[in-house]
Amino acid sequence: MNKRSMIIFTAVLIITSALLYGCERNDYSDFVIPEQGESTLKSVSDIYISNNYSGIAPKKEKTLKTVQSADGICVIECKESYYDISLDYTIGSYYDVGAAYAEAIKLVRNDYPVFCEGYLYENVRAVFKGMDGDYSGVLKRVENLYKTLDNEYRQEIDGFSDNMHGDSEGLKEDGILSRDEVILMQFIPDVLRGTACSVLSADGKTTATGERISCRVLEWQLGSDNQLCTGHSVVHVNNGKKSFVSVTYLGFMTILTAINKDGVMISELDVGSGDKYTSDSKTSYTYALRYALENFSTARDAAEYLTKNAEKYPYCFNAFCTDKDYACIAEIYQGELGKSVIRDSETKLNKGLDWQNNDYICAVNSFAADGNIDMLVHNAGNIIRWNRYNKLFCSENNITVARFKELMTCEKTNNEFVRIRGAGMVHMVLADYSQNSLQAIFTGKNGVTDSPVFIDLGNWN
Repeated sequence: MNKRSMIIFTAVLIITSALLYGCERNDYSDFVIPEQGESTLKSVSDIYISNNYSGIAPKKEKTLKTVQSADGICVIECKESYYDISLDYTIGSYYDVGAAYAEAIKLVRNDYPVFCEGYLYENVRAVFKGMDGDYSGVLKRVENLYKTLDNEYRQEIDGFSDNMHGDSEGLKEDGILSRDEVILMQFIPDVLRGTACSVLSADGKTTATGERISCRVLEWQLGSDNQLCTGHSVVHVNNGKKSFVSVTYLGFMTILTAINKDGVMISELDVGSGDKYTSDSKTSYTYALRYALENFSTARDAAEYLTKNAEKYPYCFNAFCTDKDYACIAEIYQGELGKSVIRDSETKLNKGLDWQNNDYICAVNSFAADGNIDMLVHNAGNIIRWNRYNKLFCSENNITVARFKELMTCEKTNNEFVRIRGAGMVHMVLADYSQNSLQAIFTGKNGVTDSPVFIDLGNWN
């Protein structure tokens, strides 16, 4: 018997033995089907809800209380769901502005130190496991980034810290904000990271008004008690040519989602590349976003500034840059496995990505330009959201702002499916370039809801 015949004979013998002896029963007449509950599987069609925003203007919230610093530099209007804050750099130095902001915050939130410190350490523990109170690694990151900032930004942080911190030092949970903790608050995205955001922009060629619509969804840790949702803030920076409007949280002076007087909108999206983190000889990328807002009048120029300086930042990230006429994603990378590139509607995408309409541009928490590191195609959280945007929007032409909002909110929230508005959504900000206006959804203490109300945040110029 040759080798091939021997293999076939052996295989037949094994199969025959299994059939004869592998199961002692002759039939299944005595088999009892176990009791089972109702299936929890859901049809994909069940994840959608129909919201209607046609003819419904965004809500103008009432001012419940107004406070201001003694020098008048900072004015805070307490709205129903957010703080509307004005900072006037024309009547004081950067240090004065920081100090005035801290003073006014204490007038509206006497629990601010407890609120802020508790949230800080929830973020720290989420990123750094098993530190047992040793936060020296976190402190080193903060010190490295702080010392590289432009002097004006450092002076602003100093003014805020000097008027906010209590009788405590270093990083320790004692219910009292130390100077180091106040400074760490400004660098949470640079030092601690951990977000799941997305953006979408519709070119004027595909909108009903002929003007661009841009939208940004910020997802972050809301806190164990959704406490971040009590600090929603809209900050109006009055600083001449450097003026901008920032949608953020109370006391945060750098950029999460913001737009300048020229209509340049910038926001960041975390991108996980797997590269080792280092803050040595690095500077803050969120303050770089702020610098770009303050100094450039087009989205393209802002994106070019960020990509040119990519090696200075500690993390890789996407920067969503849009203005009235143009939108792009600055894919910012440090290292040898990828590249920093500006991706716009004409850029070729990585293999495996489908996008059906170049009048829309989208980004999630991954690079997408051809040849760049791919954390999208085989990452469920990213590819599902990418494909969802593609399905919902790319067949839409002549889209209205109302229809845009309906699609952005058309997923039910009472399930565990990956969705555009995840359970950690902090805010959704929409820029309507036909009106030069902003509107937003702010997640409340009860979490993300199916049919949210859009809030009128006014104009940016």
